[in-house]
Amino acid sequence: MSGKGWIGLGLAAGVILLLAVVKAPLTTPQQKPSGTTPDKLVCLDCHRQANIHTNEGVATSRQFCNQCHEKEDTRRMVDGTAVSLQVPAASFADSPHRFDACIHCHTDVARSPHRTETGAQCRGCHSVHGEGDARSPHLRVDCQACHFPSEFVRMDKAAGRVRLDRRDDRGRPIALVTHGLADVSSESSCGRCHHAENTVGAPASVLPAKSALCVLCHPSALTVGHPIFWAALLVLVAGLLLMLRFWFLGRVQGEEHALHRKISLSADALWLTLFSRRFFTAARVLILDIVLQRRILKESVQRWSMHSLIFLAILARLGLSLFTGLVFAFHPDGDLALALIDKNHPFTAFVYDFLGLCILLGVLWAAVQRFWVRPAHVKTEIEDNVALWLVGALALAGFLTTGARLLLTGVPAETAVHSFIGYPVSRVLSTLPVDWRSAYPVLWYVHALLGAALIAYLPYGKLKHMFNVPLTYWIEEVWGLKKQPRV
Repeated sequence: MSGKGWIGLGLAAGVILLLAVVKAPLTTPQQKPSGTTPDKLVCLDCHRQANIHTNEGVATSRQFCNQCHEKEDTRRMVDGTAVSLQVPAASFADSPHRFDACIHCHTDVARSPHRTETGAQCRGCHSVHGEGDARSPHLRVDCQACHFPSEFVRMDKAAGRVRLDRRDDRGRPIALVTHGLADVSSESSCGRCHHAENTVGAPASVLPAKSALCVLCHPSALTVGHPIFWAALLVLVAGLLLMLRFWFLGRVQGEEHALHRKISLSADALWLTLFSRRFFTAARVLILDIVLQRRILKESVQRWSMHSLIFLAILARLGLSLFTGLVFAFHPDGDLALALIDKNHPFTAFVYDFLGLCILLGVLWAAVQRFWVRPAHVKTEIEDNVALWLVGALALAGFLTTGARLLLTGVPAETAVHSFIGYPVSRVLSTLPVDWRSAYPVLWYVHALLGAALIAYLPYGKLKHMFNVPLTYWIEEVWGLKKQPRV
């Protein structure tokens, strides 16, 4: 090699050595790996971890754990009692986790001292329950409390969560090392929490999931659910069919007799509106006259204010319910979805209480107008009163149910206070000599029955103008047809 070649080789070697020195960690033998403390050394920071995303890696990782946990004498002392830590291989036989590595779930055990601090992390792979699963999100319940085959659960007051208990009913430590899963397909599995003597803040009975009919005010599952909601749906559909029949008794664009011709002309009119310039007219009518109620505002500011407290609040709750369902469907583990399905989240608790209060104030205002002030334009027809009392009773029952829920589940005051109506109600209810484990289901069913009755009543009484008025506005503004005065 020539002189220039040796010089070049020397320069290259110098550069490599310089980069190695710059990139090397400036540690001494007394220093620890980054992110650890002397009493909590993370083993896998130094030792090679198998690739647990492959079958071979899973087998290698589990074999490493089984070197100790397959032995009968693997135990830990808890309050003077030797608790077994043996993991029976048979417990994985029918488990959906039989092809997973131990550290897939037990993410923090590879440390010294060798002890978990967080337990198995189910949320690493699984999403939280929605309204349709487990009949509620159960956000304050650990996954293991339901899905682990043990009857012992407890309320961790410090964390505000229901957890699997590591002691039996006599307070003795128990081994929780079996990896079989409980059968949660049967309602009987809910009995570990939902019984009359529970201490975890659960109702004494298992309540149904909210129906799709409840979406008017609450996020709900896309199922009808309990028979009371099926009955309400059937009555609602029958009423809507009667309304359609009544609409088609009249003349439709000159046609007076043939029903199929009337339906065809109505469908043509709808499509022509959606795919023509009339669409913008229809959109303007929807926003200004139906949502913002411009025509009522022109007649009376007072009447508009009273009506808007009820109508716009219900419309806002409906919009929030639909938005919650949409967000949860696409990203159930996102912060926004978790906040919207959490009834105790500051935003959710405040907004739903505020909108409920608007509805109740609107009903009270309307009641004062109807029964005390009695202006000339107000008629005391019985169907008006039924609609008013149904909406008012539903809102009031909702606040009572919220207060009972906060009291029963033991939500801390610093969290519960964001429900600025429900929390004071819960304080009042706490003074009553009532077993709320049994009383809460009664309040829930009262609220559900009132909601079902309101839904069923929509096409029959005063509230049927929710369907008639938009149709009238659409015909008048989009097609220019005005109601002819009687001679």
